[in-house]
Amino acid sequence: MPSSLLFGINNEGRVHTLSTMGSMWREMPYNGQEFKKLSGVPHFLWGLGGDHQIYVYVHGLDIPIRIREESYENERWLPIEGFSSRMLPTDRFHFSNIDGTLDRSIDKIRLPSMAWQWEGDWQLELTLEGKPLDHNGWTYAVDFPANFHSQKQWKSCVRRRLWVRTAKYCAMNSWCAIAPLHKDATKEPFIDVSIGGQSVAGSEPGTMLVWAVTSHNRVMFRTNVSTKSPEGARWNHIQVPPGCEVSQLSVGPTGLVWAALLDGRALVRLGVTRDNLQGVSWLEVRSPGDNLRIIQLSVGSYSVWAVTQDKQIWFRKGIKAEGAGVSEELAAGSGWIEMVGRMLQVSVTSTDQVFAVGADDRLIYHRTGICQEDLTGKRWRALRAPLQSRPSSMIEQSNLSEFDEQSRSAPLAPTSLPVGDCKYEIQPKNPKAWSPVHSVGSIVGTEVHPETDESVWSESSRDSCIFAEDEEMGWAEYDAPWSWVEAGTCLLEPSQLPNWFSDSNCGAMQEEFEQPWRNRILEDLKGRLPNQDKFTLYEPAIDTTSWIHKGEARVNLGTSTFVDCILQLEWIQTTGTLTILNPDGATTMHSFTLSDITCVQLSSEPGSPRLSIHTPRNYPPVVNLQFSSDTLLEEWQTHFATTCSKLRDLQGKPSDESIWAVTTLGDIFVWDPSQLESNQLREDDLYLQKFDLSGKECPIKVALHVGCSPGTTLTLTGCVGDEADRLGINLEAPITYKSKHKAFSELENVCLHLNPRFSENVVIRNSMQEGKWDNEEREGSMPFARGQEFKLLIESTEDAFNIYVNDEKFTSFRHRLPPSSACILYLWGKMQPFKLVIKSPMIIVDPLELYWKQLGGHLRRVETCNAGITWGIGYDHTAWVYSGGWGGGFSGNLDSQNIYQLTDSQDYRVYENQRWNPVTGYTASGLPTDRHMWSDVTGRQKRLKDQVKLLSSRWQWVSDWMVDFHVPGGVDREGWQYAVDFPATYHATKQFTDLVRRRRWYRRCAVATTGPWQELGHTKLLDVSLEPVNDDPDCTIAVWALASGGQAMFRAGTSRSNPLGHIWEHITTDQPLSSISCGPFNQVWATGRKGCAYVRVGIRQDKLEGERWICVEPPGAQLKQISVNSVGIWAVDALGRINVRKEVTSTFPEGTHWQNIIADPPIINSAPHTKGFKHVSACKTEVWAVTDGGAVIRRLGISLENPAGSGWDIGISGNWQYISIRAFR
Repeated sequence: MPSSLLFGINNEGRVHTLSTMGSMWREMPYNGQEFKKLSGVPHFLWGLGGDHQIYVYVHGLDIPIRIREESYENERWLPIEGFSSRMLPTDRFHFSNIDGTLDRSIDKIRLPSMAWQWEGDWQLELTLEGKPLDHNGWTYAVDFPANFHSQKQWKSCVRRRLWVRTAKYCAMNSWCAIAPLHKDATKEPFIDVSIGGQSVAGSEPGTMLVWAVTSHNRVMFRTNVSTKSPEGARWNHIQVPPGCEVSQLSVGPTGLVWAALLDGRALVRLGVTRDNLQGVSWLEVRSPGDNLRIIQLSVGSYSVWAVTQDKQIWFRKGIKAEGAGVSEELAAGSGWIEMVGRMLQVSVTSTDQVFAVGADDRLIYHRTGICQEDLTGKRWRALRAPLQSRPSSMIEQSNLSEFDEQSRSAPLAPTSLPVGDCKYEIQPKNPKAWSPVHSVGSIVGTEVHPETDESVWSESSRDSCIFAEDEEMGWAEYDAPWSWVEAGTCLLEPSQLPNWFSDSNCGAMQEEFEQPWRNRILEDLKGRLPNQDKFTLYEPAIDTTSWIHKGEARVNLGTSTFVDCILQLEWIQTTGTLTILNPDGATTMHSFTLSDITCVQLSSEPGSPRLSIHTPRNYPPVVNLQFSSDTLLEEWQTHFATTCSKLRDLQGKPSDESIWAVTTLGDIFVWDPSQLESNQLREDDLYLQKFDLSGKECPIKVALHVGCSPGTTLTLTGCVGDEADRLGINLEAPITYKSKHKAFSELENVCLHLNPRFSENVVIRNSMQEGKWDNEEREGSMPFARGQEFKLLIESTEDAFNIYVNDEKFTSFRHRLPPSSACILYLWGKMQPFKLVIKSPMIIVDPLELYWKQLGGHLRRVETCNAGITWGIGYDHTAWVYSGGWGGGFSGNLDSQNIYQLTDSQDYRVYENQRWNPVTGYTASGLPTDRHMWSDVTGRQKRLKDQVKLLSSRWQWVSDWMVDFHVPGGVDREGWQYAVDFPATYHATKQFTDLVRRRRWYRRCAVATTGPWQELGHTKLLDVSLEPVNDDPDCTIAVWALASGGQAMFRAGTSRSNPLGHIWEHITTDQPLSSISCGPFNQVWATGRKGCAYVRVGIRQDKLEGERWICVEPPGAQLKQISVNSVGIWAVDALGRINVRKEVTSTFPEGTHWQNIIADPPIINSAPHTKGFKHVSACKTEVWAVTDGGAVIRRLGISLENPAGSGWDIGISGNWQYISIRAFR
């Protein structure tokens, strides 16, 4: 879990914070205003000041709050004047909103309050649906309600252009006062405030609900409060039943509102839904007893807690806030349960964790043991976190040790529970370091200048007190009780409680570490090691390195069904074998060595735990195993992982040059090239690969995998047959496929054709391009002889192939095709080859031979760079940073290091389909040819809500089925989308011709696992890209990312020694982005949500964030994903094509045009259901991609002459969805 904050108010009205990652309370900057009450959700805190006015505090956001104001300038064409601002009486306003219903004159658009500032002047929007417009930004149409286009036509009678301006909320990390109800703030002050509603079902993302109570006991609702508008718009008065006077209220995370009355009863607000956030009516709830009065309430997701006037605390059972908007019973619950303890005030988190302030001792307590099965918990446990403040004149740095000594014997105080707790309090140095600035409707706390106020802290300590360093702090103790605790901002997991409950302080622990008995034991342990080292050279008396593991399973050996079998995994010293036996255990169905395995991958389906074992050189290439339980699957998965890693000596952390990949199930794999490199690299800095061809008959095709780039040599030895007439030795390039009428024609390409013809006593040299032979070369003698052995060496240079026969140069053949495109050596004729040796300046990689090692965790994408820094993004858009460890996940703590808890969540979705008929309207009765009435998005698969199962026992449901109101294309108030027929385009408004409709239901599930990943923070990410600024060992790493809203960000302070970086810096963009990539030479490219590309210019060593964006037109289809590196700019579009940007130079960084690469037959046949490309990743010299069928492929033939390459090397098909090769050399 990312760090979050618990807030508290002491008896002096000062606000303090306690981080889940820390262990000490810290006082927030004092702005001259004390506080009585607090209410918060993550990042947004509302407070009731000592002046009975309401304040809002926005904190902890990495992305600034910005709003985009838009105004459309409309003009109509007139016969004499041309296009003019004079409109017809029936036309829209000259400046309007998008549909023309509102007047949006630029001079009338104002900032919401003084807490906002404009960022720049009004600017024109120069793109339309992803395509650039001219510098004037005009778009044209026949009339205003019609569709607008970028080009003017003869029938274009109207035109419009969009003016935009961005405003920024500038009151971050400071208290901002909300405007009072009247000009005289003392006329009707507030007595309570509460915020919640961040999880109202179906509401717009970022929605929050704020309720308040005035001194006249009026209930007020704040409209339009959201993450984009933290202050809201205005107060609405909410009527309460006659005779009811509200004194306090609480808003839960799902919008459920409970209010306490002066007479001790409670009111529950009913009908709070996405369509009516204020609710509909009130329902009365009696107090827990006849003589008991409720004085304070706190609402969670599945619970309501209350405090009565006698300081007893109560739990309301039967609450289920998710359905409270439509069910009185779920909103009001079914009864009160008295809990142990006397509390002054209680606060409930969104996960139903409970904190309270003791009535007698004023300590803060946490209710332990709360979970979904037991919402009442087990017992109260006091927080033992001392208070911390900046060093002051009362706490001198030289006296810290004195206070440290005193803290060990803190006095006890009367307690609310049988066990007492210590009290710690701070003494602030500067009570007025923040000065309130009055403005219209708000009071913004701003820091005063140290030059004019001598009481301000020194320059070295003027940073945020919430995140200040421990060594800058001092702390002291004295009795100062708490008066309020607010837990709504705290995200707490019961299984991962913070370090708030330590029963001993650091000083006592340090004293214990220095005891003589402990030092003596450590010395004895150190002295033991030399005595054991002298026995390490002796062989073990008993060999324990051989074992056999057996178990039952079901197997699919390339057929359509699974059959029962017995698995037998045998390990003998350094080798292993998997044998699949028939159920009788006597006969073998299949067997292979563990060295044949290249990947062991989870391929489970709900209710069917499955493993896929990839052995691409065997038949079948994939062995699918199904187990009876998840436990048994993980047991075998662990055995395979440990034995295969031991076999390949892949223990420990993968190297910095590793390639990372992720499957559709969220599993993380890594291929480490270090072992392959050490096996191939020779002293002359060339990589060597040998093929034993003896015993094989021609024709033979040998895949080269590395091409014949300059510096490559191929040495072939063999013997010519006695009756040989013609021989063929070809260096073939990939076949050119040309599409025609949905079919492909194949055109061969040959870089070098050697054709010894013994009947003519000549060696023909030639090449072929797209099926056509070029001019032959016949010069030279015949170096081959029938019945004689030969040694053929082909050396590739910049200009030609140098050909040597029997160590003598025979001839040279100038390149006609790029030599790097040569991917196959084809031998035919009557000859017997013996051996082929390839030497190349580049590592020789066969995608089918790579061993993919799995690491723990569950992520959607992983990005890496050659500095050894790796980041990941989960399905819930949480950012994670690789810790440098290994293990976790299915292997648990076995052979693991630097692993952490990791959580992720996903949504299961089903579609409810209906067809209209004249009698009953829309019903679930469709035509015989219709799709299933409950189906997946395609309609081909039947999906019923009650039949949806979780993938494994590691997953848990965290919500019920709910209607999804955020579907592309929009929905109506009930979540329906309408269309003429099911395969058509869906829209939100029902039209006369719409005969079908559908709506999407979703249910959220979460997984808890472990892996070598550290959570980065609160900011949710869509995409991330990393690239070292230079080649220094600990240089700065340029980290570019996209927030969940599509905003571009730059991570400052990231390096090898600090992979998490320090802080996000927001980069202004005109449009939300969908993908981003940074490469060397200060290259940063991105794709917009509307499909166009953007390139960042002005990036320098001293300005890594650059200056501005340049829009690049897409290649006829919307771009979805982009990857940039030294090898070029590669992008995937919405049609599943790969596009390469051509003619990119330093003076023209945006290039000139795109070159398309479509999916040819080898790609389409690489995996079932493959239609195109899904993801592409580029490194310095290579490009790899993932198909939508789940296969990993590698681009061949990339060179300066042909930067787009000329073919694909196909790897295993393993449900891959993402790959990152940026670290690969």
